Amino acid sequence: MTSISVQDFNLLRQNEALNILDIRDLQDFEMSHLQNAVSVPATSLLNELNNLDKNATYYVISYSGRRSEIIASFLENHGFHAIHVIGGMRDLKELAA
Repeated sequence: MTSISVQDFNLLRQNEALNILDIRDLQDFEMSHLQNAVSVPATSLLNELNNLDKNATYYVISYSGRRSEIIASFLENHGFHAIHVIGGMRDLKELAA
């Protein structure tokens, strides 16, 4: 599984349009999320697999990075190219502060 540091992810997303899967609960997503991120709560992922493009690269982000690591691995095991964002939204917010 591929991973990216929150610092590198932040630089990349400023220069490119990325496919970002935010796997936090919908309530957390609605309170705060990244521009262009799509809400796909981890609990709903199985229902959303058919809506994902196996030719796309997905950057998977959660609150702390723990769940995104698991979900990125799951997606890769199902034929998707997924990149785990280490540190998640928590570290991204600290980086912006």
